[in-house]
Amino acid sequence: MNVIRPVLLALLLSVNSVHAAMQNPYALVFFFDSTCAYCHRFAPKVQQASLDFALPIYAFSINGQGIPGFEVPIPVTHDIATTFFPQTTQPVMPATFLLNVNSRKFAKLSIGDVAQRQLNQSIQQVLNDLTLQKALQ
Repeated sequence: MNVIRPVLLALLLSVNSVHAAMQNPYALVFFFDSTCAYCHRFAPKVQQASLDFALPIYAFSINGQGIPGFEVPIPVTHDIATTFFPQTTQPVMPATFLLNVNSRKFAKLSIGDVAQRQLNQSIQQVLNDLTLQKALQ
């Protein structure tokens, strides 16, 4: 686990200065596989949630290939996969998380192709839950 945090830190360090100027310390993390039809259908929902909540998106591709809207994703390494999906060898895609870019702690938002309303409600619940907010600090 000590090796994983520096990997995530290195990946996100370059964009952390952007967040320093923002009040909202959160970002969406979107995992997908370019061959997954559900991921293709879900991608616009992630983009809309990003706009609705003014959150940047970190898009990670399981197979290293992009999809429309996320043409240049971050390839998923073993360390990243085991950080976000610690209990599975074959994670279900698409998957989204809310990441505190300062602490690098995250909360799961959705697994699979959920409705826009459900994704937005999940984000709102995490942002409004004081216990989760404290855990993400």
